[in-house]
Amino acid sequence: MNEAIIDTGIIVTYVLLGLAALSAVLFSIYHLIMQFKKAKGALIGFAVLIIVLLIGYSMATNEVYEGFAVSPNASQWIGGGINATMILIGLGIVAAIYTEVSKLVR
Repeated sequence: MNEAIIDTGIIVTYVLLGLAALSAVLFSIYHLIMQFKKAKGALIGFAVLIIVLLIGYSMATNEVYEGFAVSPNASQWIGGGINATMILIGLGIVAAIYTEVSKLVR
């Protein structure tokens, strides 16, 4: 097959993928604005996630161990992601225990 046809097909695929992603984001923003009262829960959840990520990042150090080719900034981001993951796992366990205990009490 001709390489020009394949290259054109790949470019068209990338353009269509970009348009699909852009329309999904714009559609979400449009409905967020039009139905703001229904979106409050999602916005609160997103804000909590951002806060957890910031807490995880602030707890991380920028120490770089020998043998790893990362910058101190990247090391702090990696540590922040690991810390945030541990916080979210802990919150999930607490939520599961709370749910089971509240079912038991009812």
